[in-house]
Amino acid sequence: MEGSWAQTPRVHLIPHPSGRNAAVSTSALPSGSVVASIASLATCLLPSEKAKRCDVCHILQSDAVKLRRCSGCASFWYCGPTCALGAHAWKAHHKKLCKGFNAFAASTEYQALAAHDQVDALLLSQMVAHPSQWRTEPLESSYSTFMDLLKGPRADAFDLPVCLPKGADRAASLALANELHSRFGNNNFVLHSHLNSYAHGVFPLASRLFNHSCVPNAVCKYIIKPEEPVTMQIVTLRNIVSDEEITIPYLDPALPYQTRKEALQANYGFTCGCSLCQFQRGIDPVNLPPERGIESDIEALRKLDAALRVFALGADAQSLGVPNVSGLFQTTPPPLFSVFHESYLPSLSEVFSKTSHEGQYVDAVEAGLTLLALYALVYPPNYPQIGMHALELSKTLWNLICTAGSDIPAREGEILEAQIRRFLGIAASVLESFGPEGDDGGPLEEIQTLREVLGGPLK
Repeated sequence: MEGSWAQTPRVHLIPHPSGRNAAVSTSALPSGSVVASIASLATCLLPSEKAKRCDVCHILQSDAVKLRRCSGCASFWYCGPTCALGAHAWKAHHKKLCKGFNAFAASTEYQALAAHDQVDALLLSQMVAHPSQWRTEPLESSYSTFMDLLKGPRADAFDLPVCLPKGADRAASLALANELHSRFGNNNFVLHSHLNSYAHGVFPLASRLFNHSCVPNAVCKYIIKPEEPVTMQIVTLRNIVSDEEITIPYLDPALPYQTRKEALQANYGFTCGCSLCQFQRGIDPVNLPPERGIESDIEALRKLDAALRVFALGADAQSLGVPNVSGLFQTTPPPLFSVFHESYLPSLSEVFSKTSHEGQYVDAVEAGLTLLALYALVYPPNYPQIGMHALELSKTLWNLICTAGSDIPAREGEILEAQIRRFLGIAASVLESFGPEGDDGGPLEEIQTLREVLGGPLK
């Protein structure tokens, strides 16, 4: 598969002590480096994104981009003739599936699927539309790389229904579908724009190269360009030394330990041995934290949240910051272990979202600071979610200043503005290293707008 590896000259495979292989860097790489740019084999939009994006290149509809429906099935949308009639859609699969698509989408077996399985059923249908490509493509192609992937271990695996072209050999097509699904069921990716999920995709080379870690040194991002298939890029989170393994997260490291453990075992057939899993395994089970919204728990919860903020962000309100050290969780004091409980993060996120949207900015800032502290504790430095949340916290602080107006004492206003600059600086550092991705606009433009509003350099 030398042709496939030629797409990724910054890594090469070596034997892995407990897995199949490890992708290691061929040279030292600075933080923010693109390790690999990998084309998709197949992608499919989530139902919520249909008619909002081109089904091929995923560009959003806008004043400049007008989507047009497929004149045959009226169920797919394209930004122009290149996507509608080109090699990546019409010739690749839609010509074969167009006439039978609506009947398939209305079928009982398709409608009975969960939303994410419906997306995977459409992905699978695309991949079996031309059975010959799995026999005739050259050895170095994405097809051969895909077939080189290991089959998934799921004990509860089931056969997804597929939309078959008219005249297809049903038995042979279903056999191929089962063979393909046994691989991509545990090797497809959730595509995101500005960390918001919008599609599923198959990127065989990424699946073949990069192992998982809950403390990764790289992450995936997706590049959307008009009239081109979506590209995945693997971006480093920190400086990488030569011959160091490049790892990515297969799931959100902030998920509870037991959830991650069960999902990795069920979907991929392994138990993660990263430092975060080892630490959480050592303290499991953790005590239930005080419950939000319960009167008798308010004071205990306030103390827990405050202790977390001091531990992860610092005690001085004028110099709060996210530590640039990996493995902060390993030094967590026992009184804070309950923040790793499965109930703590969801309830905290809900409070921040609710208060910030309802204009309760004082409460929102406190919840937002606590959430940032938890992210700093769990995620490795420069993880994109840290930058995105630091930006949201900056906007919440700005809303607090704007709504309070002259009611805020001058000194307090200065402290709040200094905090905005500090958290906006954190957001800029993380997200500018992560780089442009997804749709036009988004967090990098928001950072620039806030910079202009505040004036002066960020610290």
